[in-house]
Amino acid sequence: MTRVVLFGGSGFVGSNLLRYIDIEMLAPSEFDADLTRIESLLPVIEPGDIVVNAAGYANATDRSKKGRALFQQVNVDGLANLAKACAEKNVAQLVHLSSVAAMGRWNGQGITEDMMRPVKSPYAASKLEGERLLCEFQDRLPITILRPTSVFGEGRGLARSLCSFVERGIIPLPRGGRATIPFTYIGNVARAVELSLGNPECLGRKFIIGDERSYPLREVVLALAKAMGRRPRIISVPTPIWWAAALGIEIVARVGNKPPLLDRGRLDTMTCSVSYSIAAFQKATGYTPPFGLQEACERIAAWYLGQRTDGERAL
Repeated sequence: MTRVVLFGGSGFVGSNLLRYIDIEMLAPSEFDADLTRIESLLPVIEPGDIVVNAAGYANATDRSKKGRALFQQVNVDGLANLAKACAEKNVAQLVHLSSVAAMGRWNGQGITEDMMRPVKSPYAASKLEGERLLCEFQDRLPITILRPTSVFGEGRGLARSLCSFVERGIIPLPRGGRATIPFTYIGNVARAVELSLGNPECLGRKFIIGDERSYPLREVVLALAKAMGRRPRIISVPTPIWWAAALGIEIVARVGNKPPLLDRGRLDTMTCSVSYSIAAFQKATGYTPPFGLQEACERIAAWYLGQRTDGERAL
């Protein structure tokens, strides 16, 4: 039986791959395998393994000097080390979790894998550079690159923030939340990864993975509200006010040398409608997202309310 070795098993995406994928996966700890040290990778990889890389620094708003260094160290140099180790060990497949951010910022419908624009953030630049360096290994290493859309789920900061607003009863949204955002539940990402493992149709290819449509932010909030038994009031806040607020948050964060909770790039994501096509991945694998929006929101709401209850008990 082919071994599946997962890097990044302690992170948000990696931990959920272990939770959802119905295949035994070996997830070496950071003490056993450090992407920044290639000598630590070789002992945990064996010939014929399928290696999944869910490791990476993913704070997309971080533009600090420290953040830029982490993007380079983990998302680029660390990935290069992993690819070298996989090539040396002659693995059967390397599945790398990238991001649609590597394609640049888009609006419009039906964006496909071959549509590329210049990237505008250090995070996106690191994802693009990581993809490019993997191209250098394609003649000696079977590689599959997966580009998830905007991932949300239990434990994700955005999910926690939206649930918190729902609980308070008043939710300010740019443009009333009419912009369509390519959210995909983490359980759907896990299913896509599972379908790519050992699949000959996926070797040497890049795929967008996500849901079959994008969702208005307002629809996501109302689905969470329904799951939480709430009826919040949504307030439409003009975009210029949000832009001013985002700029102020960026300035304060820059002074403190910390990543901002909201920046103009993230605000752009919340105000520009975009949808990505997953047709290529569906054709290669037969993929259908197993979780719809309402079921995903019910799972997120249960997690959020459970966290709050646990906190109250601790007090």
